Amino acid sequence: MAWNEPGNGKDPWDKGGAPPDDLDKIVQGWQRKLSGIFGGGRSTRRSGFGGSGYALLILLGIAWSLTGLYRVDEAERGVVQRFGAYTKTTLPGLHWHIPYPIEVVDVVNITVVENFPFRTEMLTADRQYVFIQMVVQYRRTDPVSYSFKVVQPELTLQDVTESGLREVVGTSTLIRLVTEQRDQIAPRTQAIVQSTLDAYG
Repeated sequence: MAWNEPGNGKDPWDKGGAPPDDLDKIVQGWQRKLSGIFGGGRSTRRSGFGGSGYALLILLGIAWSLTGLYRVDEAERGVVQRFGAYTKTTLPGLHWHIPYPIEVVDVVNITVVENFPFRTEMLTADRQYVFIQMVVQYRRTDPVSYSFKVVQPELTLQDVTESGLREVVGTSTLIRLVTEQRDQIAPRTQAIVQSTLDAYG
C-alpha cells in the first residue's frame, strides 16, 4: 500500500494545525513581551532596563526628594547651604530644600540661653594668683554668623572670655578685686566679651 496516494503527498496524521516552528515563534514573542513589562529575562540591545527598573528609579527619586522636607520651629531659623555656601535663611514653618549632598540645612535656636561653665587661674596686677569660676550665658542671635563666621563657637567663647578676664584681673590688685571691685568683675568682663563677639559679626 502506498501511503502517499490517499493524502496526495501529505502526512495522513496531519490535521491542518500551525507548524511547530510557528508555534515556537508565538511563544517566544509572548515571553519577550512579558519580560519587557516585568523586567525579567535577558536584556535586549535597545533597552537595558525593564519596566520594574524604571519604577524602582522613580521610587528612589521620590524617597530622595522627601528627605528635603524640614520644619523650623518658632524659636529657630534655618540656614540653607548649597555646596557649603550660604543660600538663604528660612523662617518658622514647613520647608523643602534640595536634598543632600546638594543642599543642607542648619537649624539654629535663636532664643534659648546656653550656659557655658568657665574656670581659670590668672595673675593680678600685684602678681597674686587668683582662681576664677563663672558661668557664661549666651544666645545665638545671628544664625548665619553662628554657622559661618565662627568655626568652633564654644572654643571661641572660651578664648574671648579668658581674654576679657585677663584684662580686668590683670589690671587690678588682689585686695581691690576682693573688696571694692568685686561686683565689677562680671559686668566689666561681659562688656569686653560682648564687644569682641560683636566684631565677629
